[in-house]
Amino acid sequence: MMREEILAREQSKVVNYIENCVTRAGAENKEEVLKLFDSIYRLFPHWVLATCPMAHPEIYYVSENAPHVFGYSSDYLIKHARMEKFFAHVHESDHSGLYDCFSYMREYLQSIPPAEHQEFRVVLHYRFRKPNGQYIYLHDEKAILNLRGGNLYYVLFRDITEEKTFNGVKAELFRQKQSLVKIDEYKPGATRNLSKREKELLSFIKQGLSTKEIAWHLNISPNTVRNIKSKLFEKYNVGNSIELLNMAS
Repeated sequence: MMREEILAREQSKVVNYIENCVTRAGAENKEEVLKLFDSIYRLFPHWVLATCPMAHPEIYYVSENAPHVFGYSSDYLIKHARMEKFFAHVHESDHSGLYDCFSYMREYLQSIPPAEHQEFRVVLHYRFRKPNGQYIYLHDEKAILNLRGGNLYYVLFRDITEEKTFNGVKAELFRQKQSLVKIDEYKPGATRNLSKREKELLSFIKQGLSTKEIAWHLNISPNTVRNIKSKLFEKYNVGNSIELLNMAS
C-alpha cells in the first residue's frame, strides 16, 4: 500500500512548480487573509476554509468550523500541518488514486500559462477518517485567489457523505470565465489495466447478466467467470458487483 510520505512528495511537486513560475502571497498578507477568510467561512458554515500549508506555511489558516467536517479542531490541524499527517487519515484504498490525481493536476498546470492558473480550480474526491473511525466522503476543492499581485492558494472542504455515493477517487477540473464550467474529469479507478476478458466480463456485468449468462456468452464455465470477477474485485479493492460498477464506471 502506498505510504503517506509518497503522497506528500507528489503534492510537493505541484507546489515546487508553483514556486518556480508564479508570485505567491506572503507573510505581509497574513492579516488581510485572516480577516477575509474569517468573514467568508461564517457565511458558509458547512465549508471548511484553509490556506495551502505547503504553499503558505507562514500564513497557514484553517477555519474554526473544522470539527464540523473533520472531527478535529482547527488548532489540531494547524499544529499537524505536515501533509503526511493529513494523508494518514485518508482511506488506504484511495492513496494510489489520489497520487494519480496529484500527478494529473501538476501536468495540467504545467500545460497552461502561469498567468491563467487562477482561472482554474480542481475538486478532489476521496474518503477521510474522523477520530471516531468513521470515513466521510470528502469534497476537497483547490482554488487560487489573486491578492495584491500574489497568488493565494486555498482549499474548501466539505463532507458530502449524505449527498452522494462514493464511487472512487477522482479529480474534476473547472475553469472560471463568465461562469464556472467543468472542463474535464479524471478518474484513476476507471483507467486500470484490464485484460480483454476482464473488459468483456465487466461489460456483461454492466448489462445485468448473471454468472451463468455471462459464461454462456463467453463460452467459458461459471467457475471461470467467478474467478475473473474475483480478480476484478481485487483490482478495484471492492467486495461485490455493485461496488465494482461504481468504481469502474
